[in-house]
Amino acid sequence: MRIRYALFSIILFTCCSNENESQPIADLRGDLHILFVGNSLTYTNDLPALIKEIGLKDGITITYSSLLFANYSLEDHWNDGKVQKELQKGIYDMVIAQQGPSALPESQVLLLEYTTRLANVCKQNKCKLALYMVWPSANRSFDFDNVIQSYTNAANATQSLLCPAGLAWKNAWNTDSTLPLYSDDDFHPSRMGSALAAITIYASLQNKATLDFIHPTEMSWKKEVSEDKLIILKQAALKALGK
Repeated sequence: MRIRYALFSIILFTCCSNENESQPIADLRGDLHILFVGNSLTYTNDLPALIKEIGLKDGITITYSSLLFANYSLEDHWNDGKVQKELQKGIYDMVIAQQGPSALPESQVLLLEYTTRLANVCKQNKCKLALYMVWPSANRSFDFDNVIQSYTNAANATQSLLCPAGLAWKNAWNTDSTLPLYSDDDFHPSRMGSALAAITIYASLQNKATLDFIHPTEMSWKKEVSEDKLIILKQAALKALGK
């Protein structure tokens, strides 16, 4: 990791401590280098680029690399070995990882096991792990709470940062059940769904209490997310973070 100042080491230690999750994860230059690990729930609508876009509106420059493959779980990524090799470069501040909904008991076990392995590799390479909580498919909407609990348990057990996008989706629908967060396949996110995920993830990384810097007319998704809908998305994201 690129450490330019002695004070940064103190900030980084604080960021990686479980007792200080509230510290934003960015160095003194305002930069953040992220490795995205996951599958099509991340690469659909280019979620990393949306997060970078939000960061720029907040004065944070995000650079990123991605290991994203269709239908991959964290177990698949681990067995590939590419994540471990990439982290050995020592250039990342943060790994943002996700797999499928992981609602079933056996899936919860695997999520925890491979989150634990990934968290250990992150610690060895002086970066922080964040879990990107996803959502169930529309035909398994009854599994929402199990998805939320599964990702929450894995994050807590490994002292990782939780990015509760799935919970934000649920919050948004509790306000307006007509929001088109799914794409046509009723599982992958629509542009609006990805925008909500990106807002939630960025707010989690930087511990944002407000999202006033995100203006509807300035974002790449302005055609898909109107001003009144953006208000709902922001409120849903902040509520998921307990704000």
